[in-house]
Amino acid sequence: MDERDSQAEQEFQDQELQALVQHAALHSPFYRELYRNKASEIQTAADLTQLPVITEMLFEQRIQEIRTQAQRKKEASTIHAAAGLSLPQLTNLDIQKQTAAIDHFRKQNGAINLEMKRATIYNGDFVPQTQTQGVFWRDIYYLNQRLYSAQHCREPFIEQVVRNLNEFRPDFIDGLPSAILTLSRFINDHRIILTFQPAAVFVETDILSETERLEIESAFGCMVRRWSMASDRSPFLYECASGNLHFNMRTGVLEFAECGKVLLTRFHTRGTPLIRLEIRDRLLPVSCPCVCGSAHPVVRRPAVPESEYLQSKSRGKVTSLYLATLQEKFREMAPAMQFVQNSLDEILIWIDGNAPLPFDSEQQIRQEMIQVFGADMRFTVRSREVKQMDLAESSGLIINNLNLNKRICPKECGME
Repeated sequence: MDERDSQAEQEFQDQELQALVQHAALHSPFYRELYRNKASEIQTAADLTQLPVITEMLFEQRIQEIRTQAQRKKEASTIHAAAGLSLPQLTNLDIQKQTAAIDHFRKQNGAINLEMKRATIYNGDFVPQTQTQGVFWRDIYYLNQRLYSAQHCREPFIEQVVRNLNEFRPDFIDGLPSAILTLSRFINDHRIILTFQPAAVFVETDILSETERLEIESAFGCMVRRWSMASDRSPFLYECASGNLHFNMRTGVLEFAECGKVLLTRFHTRGTPLIRLEIRDRLLPVSCPCVCGSAHPVVRRPAVPESEYLQSKSRGKVTSLYLATLQEKFREMAPAMQFVQNSLDEILIWIDGNAPLPFDSEQQIRQEMIQVFGADMRFTVRSREVKQMDLAESSGLIINNLNLNKRICPKECGME
């Protein structure tokens, strides 16, 4: 497909939209009742304004009816988090198409899945966190992929991980941004010369400062590309060669409202159709065309005043990238989080949701904070109710109220 052909891209988007709306009206009890005879009138993305907006609250309340008949007959369990969101159930075809979209993005940047060796810094529990010896990686031979435990990309295990990366010699790298940044800092700080040069490093985040990008590029000697599809209710965003963030219009439709609010329609959600859902993500359109030539719309985050880092008592600065990664990890149980630091000894973690977090979930968050900031600090987790309309007025992911001595080195690239 040629993303520079705006007419072809628009036609493809309209075809996918027609198919999704008609599928939802035919197979989902919720949409059948909601749309009645309107489904046949939706021919283009501009016609979506004829359909009602669905809020997160309504989606949560009616999710069983939103699911298509085939999905509701399945016995697959739905995960519910006390303060989080129900997970939409996707068909196998949904998952295959989502994977294909991501693979196409990688291929545009020189990385061909399956054909090339892939190193993934993975945040799963395939290696026990208590493991201190042996290997901290696993091979998936049929995918030509090696998974590295993100939890072990730190002292005292990081040297062994880097040594194995040098032996594996991957053609491209992807995975958890904060762990990739930590690896990059270790490589640069110890002046390690790698025996390989990957085609690209793909970081799953749309938040990446210029210093963090330079840190990764310097370590691996290649370009860094951002992409983001944080959850099944998030748009697929990707970074082009010009450094701009695009919405992939082959995966859905974005409608922009006031204060950065967006309505998302995602095509690859036939198991649990998402049509005109008012999501928590905040995005603004960029009117000028991108120099890369892509017809896919350029977007940006609203300019929200935000601190760039918090301070670890014993490890120095921790940038927003680490906290954004932690927020994505717990997104299902804690849809919105905010980290506030008023002293060097303590960080307050606000959880925005409909109900308090279970104690076990709070403990998981504290353990993650200890891994990043150290065990010599306190981490207090508190819940608060925030109306959906207030999310656009949030004062940012992190708030640093410290009045630190200016002798602290002003580097902004991760933990010092």
